[in-house]
Amino acid sequence: MRKKLFSLIGGIILGFIIAFKTLEYNGWTIFTMGENGEVLNTTKEWDFNLITNYFLIMAASAIGLYLLWSIIEKIAFFSREG
Repeated sequence: MRKKLFSLIGGIILGFIIAFKTLEYNGWTIFTMGENGEVLNTTKEWDFNLITNYFLIMAASAIGLYLLWSIIEKIAFFSREG
């Protein structure tokens, strides 16, 4: 239980740091122009590809930490037996 919880929390933190450093967000802004060239409406949209990529990097980090922790436990267990 502790391994799963710490892997999840550590994966979220590590994944957020990796995603923040590697992915760039410029944002999408849509301008609605009038007949004379004046701006009638400005719409800022969310970038769902960026949000999806953030989630995938965090999930991969959590799974990677869990697998790494499992491998380290197995190595430590086998080294104690011999």
